[in-house]
Amino acid sequence: MTGIIFDFNGTMFMDSDLHEAAWLQLIQKYSDSKVTEEDILKNLHGKTNDVVLRNFISKNLTDEEIQRLSDEKEAYYRETVLNSSDHKEFTKGLKEVLDYLKKKNSPMTIASASPKINMDFYFDYLDLGIWFDYEKIVYHDGSFPGKPAPDIFLIAAKKISVAPENCLVIEDSYSGLQAAHSAGIGTIVAIDPDGKNRGIFESEGLASDGVIEDFTTFILTYLA
Repeated sequence: MTGIIFDFNGTMFMDSDLHEAAWLQLIQKYSDSKVTEEDILKNLHGKTNDVVLRNFISKNLTDEEIQRLSDEKEAYYRETVLNSSDHKEFTKGLKEVLDYLKKKNSPMTIASASPKINMDFYFDYLDLGIWFDYEKIVYHDGSFPGKPAPDIFLIAAKKISVAPENCLVIEDSYSGLQAAHSAGIGTIVAIDPDGKNRGIFESEGLASDGVIEDFTTFILTYLA
């Protein structure tokens, strides 16, 4: 049986623009760092907050400063989600996929670089408990290295009792796809709704099992 591991931000929920805005607002407030498009692809999306903060604000931040700045960024992000008319539901076609997997009793979970406070927010905002066991999701709690290290997907596979080579991962971030490959995931699907990263994903061999724009044909292509 195939285990399904979903990334969350930019995969299940198209909020990459809101995360970018929150990060840019925070970075501009506390540093003179310039953030390039390559930075956004490789050093922002999929990375844990501590890594981003030490990369763009200061390598010398204390753990307490990391927590304070992380809380500030995430509070701003969650406020923008609640105030946005364009961020009220799952990625197109995903609900049908989740309903299909639930009906089939397929093992599945979420593996996200988001902190616990955001995952709690998503469970409430999008009723994730309809499909997912909260105890089996993986979020960043500081106990393991973040993407591109393989740990997050190895932990997720273990939580759903499926070997990594028998898992399918859906990811939107450069570092997340690297992590899936490093974890020995059997099927790796990239999601790229705007098509702007397809070229680099394919040229670097990160999208070994295809690139999708949304989930409208996912069941037929990967699950049927």
